[in-house]
Amino acid sequence: MNLTKIRAGSFGMLLLAMGLQTSSPANSQSMFPFMRGRAEIPKAEPVQKTSFAFKASELFLASGTAFDMTTTARGLDHSTTAYRSDGSFLTHYYVKETGWAGFLGNRDAFTAVGANVFKNVLMDRYSRRLYARGGRWRTLAFGMNILQGTLNSIAAGNNIRSNERIDRQVRLATGYGGAIVWSR
Repeated sequence: MNLTKIRAGSFGMLLLAMGLQTSSPANSQSMFPFMRGRAEIPKAEPVQKTSFAFKASELFLASGTAFDMTTTARGLDHSTTAYRSDGSFLTHYYVKETGWAGFLGNRDAFTAVGANVFKNVLMDRYSRRLYARGGRWRTLAFGMNILQGTLNSIAAGNNIRSNERIDRQVRLATGYGGAIVWSR
């Protein structure tokens, strides 16, 4: 197994786990002001529960991110040398990151995956802040998660179809119509 795949996968899953972690209000401590020797205990406010729909949108974002990053890492690790079925050389082909993270390292899976996961974790954190504001902000937070999860799912679909696209481009460039064998 390639070390870059392992690093990219572990870093991506670590960032996803950090992004999905929520802090519980039960873990926080507060100091009560003392007046005349008695502690003034404030009335408990009802804790607002996160709706199922918002949790589902966060899960959709996380699963879309994981799907996209898995296919991105696999695509960037594509073999670079194409041979005919008889073993004669056809061409070299290098896959590049075509998304926004391409400027950080267009052929480095670890950088591309890490940057995309980090961006999605930040978006998830921001959507939680918007959701906590209440009202119409909740709709915006929900929509942000669904939109980004959808974009990641579409990108993953494009990554899956890239192997067919690569073979088609090699056939077009070389004029070869047979089976293509890929290796490093």
